[in-house]
Amino acid sequence: MFLQPFRKRSGNALSVFVAMLAAVATTSSAAELKSPWPGGAEVAVVLTYDDALDSHLDIAIPQLNEHKLPGTFYLSGARPSIRMRLHEWRRAAQRGHELGNHMLYHPCRKSLSNRSWVKPWQDLDNYTLEQFVDEVLATNSMLEAIDGRKQRTFAYPCGDMIAGGEDVIPELKKLVPAARLFSDDGQHKISDRDFYRIASFDGAEKNAEELIAVVEAARENHSLVGFMFHGVGGDYITVSSEAHKALVEHLAAHPERYWVATMEEAVAHLKREQVRQSL
Repeated sequence: MFLQPFRKRSGNALSVFVAMLAAVATTSSAAELKSPWPGGAEVAVVLTYDDALDSHLDIAIPQLNEHKLPGTFYLSGARPSIRMRLHEWRRAAQRGHELGNHMLYHPCRKSLSNRSWVKPWQDLDNYTLEQFVDEVLATNSMLEAIDGRKQRTFAYPCGDMIAGGEDVIPELKKLVPAARLFSDDGQHKISDRDFYRIASFDGAEKNAEELIAVVEAARENHSLVGFMFHGVGGDYITVSSEAHKALVEHLAAHPERYWVATMEEAVAHLKREQVRQSL
């Protein structure tokens, strides 16, 4: 309604005013959507892998290494591959992959649906908060013995954030710099300062086109987009080797679009950018 006086006075004046509004809107939008990622990349991509599975060592890591891309591997210390293939995990860390904390026994809440497989001794409903903290610390120490690093990120086993009826996040914030969950789109917005609910997209049983579509959608928001994988071409909750390879090749082919980083690197960079932009 406030445009009416301009319309009566002059069509040129109206055109100029509308052009000014459009310029302001465009500038504002561009400022809001400015990418914070290194090298002008449009999106940060974090590839994560849960449970320390053989297919990670046999398929996922070789595919990543071929294109010099890093992954974040959330290890549960009691898994057989830790005992049997420890030197391979150490070599993966030396190649730039992050070894993250997925606890020793992968505890989950048995009281939730479809959790009949949870054994009594790994039932997070029966943990105390102190027991949860002790297991996170023990896993950090185990991982330090493998890669020599003192800091690492965390992934909630089964996405559960309650131990013995208590929220684990306040204590977890004292132990790790970030923690990963999962979501429908896998996006963590660049303005989001909650680093203990980092999103990831479940890649199980998705084809190459579906996986690539997720990272393409994240470009519009310049988000941090995470992927969560379990088995890769084997094991369980599996994505095919072919689909995983196609995603990796797509990311590697366009370094100007995608900054592929470990979870620790991506979170640290985004935190610095948020501080810089607030000054």
